[in-house]
Amino acid sequence: MAMPISASAEQSGNERRHRAICATKATTDEQRHHRRNHRQSCSLLLDSSDVDKIVGRRLGTAEFRVSSWSLDMLGETNGFLGQYYTLSVTMEDGGSLRFFAKTPPPTTSPQYDFLVRHNTFNKEIDVYGEIIPEMGVGSGEKWLPDYYLGKNDRIIVLEDAVDSGYAMLDKYEAYGKGHWLLLARVIATLHSRSLILDERLRRGTGRTLFEVYGHLLEEVAFVESEPLAGKYLSSCVKGAWAMVDMNERLGGREAAAIKDWIGEWVPRLPELVVSSDRWRNVMCHRDLWSNNIMFKMDGEGKPVGCYLVDFQFLRYSPPAYDFETALILTTTRATRREFRDLFLDVYYDTVRKELSDEGLVADDCFPREEFVKSCEEARTMALAYAVANMQVMLLSKQAVEEYFVGSTDKLEHYVYGDRRPDLIESECRATDMYRTRIMEVIEEIGEYIASKGGK
Repeated sequence: MAMPISASAEQSGNERRHRAICATKATTDEQRHHRRNHRQSCSLLLDSSDVDKIVGRRLGTAEFRVSSWSLDMLGETNGFLGQYYTLSVTMEDGGSLRFFAKTPPPTTSPQYDFLVRHNTFNKEIDVYGEIIPEMGVGSGEKWLPDYYLGKNDRIIVLEDAVDSGYAMLDKYEAYGKGHWLLLARVIATLHSRSLILDERLRRGTGRTLFEVYGHLLEEVAFVESEPLAGKYLSSCVKGAWAMVDMNERLGGREAAAIKDWIGEWVPRLPELVVSSDRWRNVMCHRDLWSNNIMFKMDGEGKPVGCYLVDFQFLRYSPPAYDFETALILTTTRATRREFRDLFLDVYYDTVRKELSDEGLVADDCFPREEFVKSCEEARTMALAYAVANMQVMLLSKQAVEEYFVGSTDKLEHYVYGDRRPDLIESECRATDMYRTRIMEVIEEIGEYIASKGGK
């Protein structure tokens, strides 16, 4: 027999149903609102005419019709200075295309002010849209993704390198010989194309590459007059000192010497990274670490292709700056000891070939002996750069979210302030490879000091 429902029970049931209906309606309304906001946001970044341009440049023809497109944010926080998207395009003939897109970080991001102050987002658009077409990419291995569209302060659209088979390695994973042989050739190609353009400008107009494109090649990360750069480097010193103190393999005297070296050279990075009066300067990437390098593997896991990405810190510097910093940031000491000379040979042979293909003689405009000497001179800069920046580069995804996306206060105290040692100790406890990779650099600084007679 069915039990009669009391008035109070009936009222309670009605309330529950009403709340459920309201909750469902609220969820539906929220979803509609989210979709509407997403569409509005996408329309501010791209419109259908932009998509037609992108597809036309990709296909090399105007004979196509786009059926639909969507711009979807990637779920991971990979960029310190941007947000990443996939642009998916469906064609009326049933085909589909995918592109990679990046936008500035949200205005609420702690990094947004840096990007606006130094105009780094628009600088990258000019690099892709102006400098690279002018200097060419060479006839060898492809070394960067194709560029399709750039809209100042809004969006950059590139080849989807992942769709083309490229991927970043785990940033805690050091590169082996095979990876670096490819990387050496790719870095050499970038530098060679810059040299070729510089020679063409000098001979044709009497102006240098820097005189023409200097507004895109100025230092932005370590500017001596920037108070924020000084605060960052001071925080880096404190973090590095904390790691020296954690290294039980170092004797007291050696640890003190390393801390003295760090205290002297890390704050001097702004003067160490300036263009050289002694060595030939070229267009350097200046941010060559695992998050800005992508590899393509064959079926057996062997690297067969390499892309450089993210050209926001491009700088007019000696080629050795890129070579030495990339080597320290991406390899182990054992790899550097065993293969450094081989990598240097491969780099210079690539430069020689690229210049020769354009009718230039490498020994005339970029002698090997000078490159070798400049690499040795650049080691001080590279070691200081690595021990400072790897503290931030190798932060866990959770830490990046917390300090670079979330809290401005935390960024101020832990990245630019006195709390860096706390951050370092936390990361060392959480991630063994964080500790291992940076400790290697600290121990190499000790070896470097000893090789220089304790200086």
